[in-house]
Parts: sequence; structure tokens; C-alpha cells
Amino acid sequence: MSQSIFSDTSPIGKTLSDAVKNNRLVMIAGLPSSGKSLLFQQLTILASESGRTVHTLQWDDARHPFETEHWLSVYPDPAPGTTHTAIRKAIGFWVRGGIERWSTENPAPENVLIIEIPIVGGRFIELIRPVEDSAETLLGSDQAAVIVPIPTNALRKKLEEFRAATHANPRNDGEAMEAAPSVVRADWLETRQLYNGWNGIADDPARDAVYDQDVAQAVFEHLTRYRNTELLNVDKVFDTKGSTFDRPVPVKVFRPTEPEVSAAYTKLATLFPNAKTESATDDWADY
Repeated sequence: MSQSIFSDTSPIGKTLSDAVKNNRLVMIAGLPSSGKSLLFQQLTILASESGRTVHTLQWDDARHPFETEHWLSVYPDPAPGTTHTAIRKAIGFWVRGGIERWSTENPAPENVLIIEIPIVGGRFIELIRPVEDSAETLLGSDQAAVIVPIPTNALRKKLEEFRAATHANPRNDGEAMEAAPSVVRADWLETRQLYNGWNGIADDPARDAVYDQDVAQAVFEHLTRYRNTELLNVDKVFDTKGSTFDRPVPVKVFRPTEPEVSAAYTKLATLFPNAKTESATDDWADY
């Protein structure tokens, strides 16, 4: 009996199941409080049950090796629950090479890498932004897929309420590390203002603060336009059977190595010296 909460005949279950059966890379992208964590967990379950060897890469797993005591003293978090732009950029310098290393180290076809891409603010944007390098051979191929959950307006409100509750009383380290409600709101506002700018719409603080599923869909369609992407419209709360950070199947967590972290910071210092690090991710959505 499957441990997944989605049946094979449901639209979401079929999309997730097909993705992990047919690809080497499966990326789950989207806003915080959009259902990414649940779909990420379910992808690992379905991949394992289909006979794949499951590897995972999440933003926090990549971030921790970059946030040693030394580097946090150089680039302190600007606010609780946020990451300095310099650290975000350094992680970005690492990730495409990291994908190449993973692919080289795990050439057997049963291996699949499931990646969480927060995107907004430049978090792992490098994985969906096309670049002429060897990583693009895999990222832009039919062996890589991007899935983007787009909650309805009503569901988004429920997810925001749930996030506020788990932020106040986290059940595990994963929930404790999730974006705070203030970050959820800030990421949405940045998304909405991207849409405004692209469409010549004046910003309106009252309107822009409110999540809009059509705006979210338009923005993520644009951001993921160079990848094999499927947007999932989600309109209901699913029974998670515990925390979405539980891993009921074996997974191999992929992380940066110390030499890779050092090389990324060296590149950062060369390309964004001194005060320029403050604006290192300003153009994250321009491509």
C-alpha cells in the first residue's frame, strides 16, 4: 500500500508520479505557503515506491554550509528568518556546479534528484535561468521537470494561517526553519510587484498585499519559461499525516562541500566586492 496521500488516479498524484518516474531532476518551485513542502515530501515517497534511489536538495540544506560562524559574521542575516543577499548569491554560484557533480557521481538511471526551489529573492533562481554551460545540458533537457503549485485564493489564506501556527509552535527542526509569516508576506509582495512592473501597473499597497492566484500563475509561468514546467492549481487542504518534513522513505541529502563553499565565496568577493554584495541579487528575475 502506498504511503502517498495522493492516489494514482488523482490529477496531482499522476503529475507527481509521472515526474519522478520519467526524470533525473524534479524541481518543486513556488512561493512559501503554497504547498511546496507537502509536494516535495510526496515526490520522495512516490519516487522511492517506483524503485528510484532518492536524492534531495533543499534550500536550507544548501544554506547551512554557507552559514558558518565566520561567514555569518561577514554577512549577518538582515532580519530573523532571512538570508543576506551575499550568501544567497554565493549559494547561486555553487548550485549549477553542484548539479553537475551530483550527476557525475550518480550516473545510474535509478537515481533521481528532487530539488526545492524557493525562487523569490533569487533563491536557486540559477536552476531555471538558462546559461550556456554544461549544467544546462541536464537542466534544459527532457530529463528535468519543474512543478509549481498555485494555491487558490481561499486555500492560500488557510495555508498562511497554518504557517503562522507552525511558526509559533514548530513540531520539528524543518518547521522551525520555514519562512516566518513576515517572509511569506514579503515574498508575495515582491512577486506582485514583479507582475506590476512587467505589465505597467502602478503599485498599490492595499491591493498588492493580498495574494492573487492569477498573478502568481502569470509570474511563475514567466519565470519558468525555459524549463519543462507544469503548474498545479491546488484548491484543497490535504491530510498530511504529520509534518511535511517527515521522511517516511530513505533519502540521500545532497549538500555543498567545504571546498565548493570556499570557491563560491571567492567568486563572490571577485564579482561583488565590498558594498556591492548588498545588491548582488537585485536582478534575479531579469532574464
